[in-house]
Amino acid sequence: MVKLSVCADQVAALRNITKRGEPDPMTAVMMSQVSGADAVTISWTSDASLYLGGEYDIIRQLVHTHLNVIAPPDLELLQSILTISPDMVTLVPSGYGHTGLDNEWFDSPWPQGDSLERPVERMTRALQENRILTNILIRPTATHVRQCAEIKTDYVHIDASQYVQAAGPEEKSRVYEEMAGAAKTAARLNMGVSVGRGVDYRTAAELAGIAEVEEMVVGYAVAVRAMTIGFERAVRDLVDLIRHAPRPPVDW
Repeated sequence: MVKLSVCADQVAALRNITKRGEPDPMTAVMMSQVSGADAVTISWTSDASLYLGGEYDIIRQLVHTHLNVIAPPDLELLQSILTISPDMVTLVPSGYGHTGLDNEWFDSPWPQGDSLERPVERMTRALQENRILTNILIRPTATHVRQCAEIKTDYVHIDASQYVQAAGPEEKSRVYEEMAGAAKTAARLNMGVSVGRGVDYRTAAELAGIAEVEEMVVGYAVAVRAMTIGFERAVRDLVDLIRHAPRPPVDW
């Protein structure tokens, strides 16, 4: 069964735009869990542009399911992240857009990075030493999956943005096969698989059909639907879609 992790970043970003204290991302965190989400995802940015001082500690106290933190491989942030002891940290490239689908990082050497300083590998080791699961955002290619296997991360987080933005059926089918192939490679290399970035109510069930996918991270789609039908109903509808999606057996 595919698990759902609801990302509260879009709620926090909207709150910061209005500068009125609402909508409250803390409420989104609580309602996500009450409504059946298996996990909550938040971003920890180096410039603290999403969550206000003290909110990370509050979120940690509110999340009784599974807390995933998205962060760059910045060793200066590491100690701050460790103070809330998340269940998982998903590493993303520096400059990664936390509330949009900016794909400029596709042209970067991520996740290899600097061969001398090796920030991704160093942060992965430090997190695992503190019993925190590690995940790395990747493009859906076998090459990137193997790079993550060399780093010895616990999971790979496959970028779904090209799939959800595909121009037509042929492109969509091609990207789906790439994602499925990357997921299969990851499973064979003993890594878990999550998907995210752009997943919505139209594509969630389709992507749940990839047998190796264990979790989906969805934020924007939930926030948008919540504006019309409420946060609880929006999360429950997505949980229902994912959990009832047909899934083939895992091919080992």
